[in-house]
Amino acid sequence: MKFGGALMGNAQGIRNVANLIEEFSCEPLVVVVSAIGKTTNALEKICEKIESGEVLENDFFSVKQQHLQIINELFPNGHDELAESLSSIFDKLWDAIIEKYPNRYEAYDNIVSFGEELSSCLNYYYLSSCGVKIRQISAKCLISTDSNYTDASVNWEYTGKTISSRVIPAFNSGEVIITQGFIGCDSLGKTTTLGREGSDFTAAIFGNLLDADEVTIWKNVPGLMNADPSRFDNAIKIDNISYYEAIELAYYGASVIHPKTIQPLKAKNIPLYVRPYYDTSAAPTSITDDTTNDNKVSSIIVVDDQTLLSIGTKNLDFIGEENLKQIFEVFSRNKVHINLMQNSAVSFSVCFNQDSIKLEAIIKDLKEYRLKYNTGLKLITVRHYKDELVDNLIGDNKVYLVQKSRATVQVLVKEK
Repeated sequence: MKFGGALMGNAQGIRNVANLIEEFSCEPLVVVVSAIGKTTNALEKICEKIESGEVLENDFFSVKQQHLQIINELFPNGHDELAESLSSIFDKLWDAIIEKYPNRYEAYDNIVSFGEELSSCLNYYYLSSCGVKIRQISAKCLISTDSNYTDASVNWEYTGKTISSRVIPAFNSGEVIITQGFIGCDSLGKTTTLGREGSDFTAAIFGNLLDADEVTIWKNVPGLMNADPSRFDNAIKIDNISYYEAIELAYYGASVIHPKTIQPLKAKNIPLYVRPYYDTSAAPTSITDDTTNDNKVSSIIVVDDQTLLSIGTKNLDFIGEENLKQIFEVFSRNKVHINLMQNSAVSFSVCFNQDSIKLEAIIKDLKEYRLKYNTGLKLITVRHYKDELVDNLIGDNKVYLVQKSRATVQVLVKEK
């Protein structure tokens, strides 16, 4: 089971998660938790401020206060062991913030990973106080990765051995396992992360290597929706889709599922369920190998804060394979995921998530090209589209780029 941070933004959220875990604790169970509330965003802001040399104490204490407030509500009479454990984690977080790193990506992984560590610690002690027989194991001791910071690849063989040696004995003792999502560790003992929102992927890793009966993602919505219900009042729940369709939706930015989650489950035909935490009796969205209903409903994915960068040669030469090779190497080196790309004879255009530091680095690395860019754009993707629906979504917005295939249309727009 994986629980996202949105479910644990306050003390009542922690209680709700504990109730769900208690309900299923009679079975062999691994619980994967994300950082609480908006902690990851707050830690990312700290990483950004480190780059600009801004003062960080207030941001650090804001994160600390958020967690202390939850503790005070859960344990009004105090809990010395929890307080001591969290104090130790916060000391390590501050040391990580002031440490000097060889590159920003290593700094990011080390600092941001503390959100999950704080969350798992808090959940562990609260579950223990509820009488749940539970064992906390650090994901750094379980998930072995390479050193590709911010998007590390899993060493499946070694991870399988560590999970088997540490998790199976706990199951045999009747214990529930709680660990952190999103986090791994490389061969040098340095913290790595599996990609933003990577806790889903962590759950899938455990599911695959433990031959799980199922993997469940608990959400604050009825299941996997065909659109973001906070944007679209007429969003509907999708009852079931295939692994293939889920991968497509995740790739285009559907926030419910991390893109890497599906493959490990598909490899062993393990069903993935998306369930509402507020109603355990409700039918979940099931993701299996059944493709029957994949094209029955149009799905809408909207991603804000996009940058469009157009890359052209200064002498109007064609953009050929060697140019594209160089361009892709620049994007890879700067860890920029391309959401949309399109080329003409003398220009290559790419759309990616807005990041001023990465944009500056790309512009520097591609200085021999003619570059133009626009920021503040919105990328709209529709799977199994109808032209009328696409037209309504575009409205009177300014269109910068359109791309269509048989099943998918993507439109990059600027809101008026």
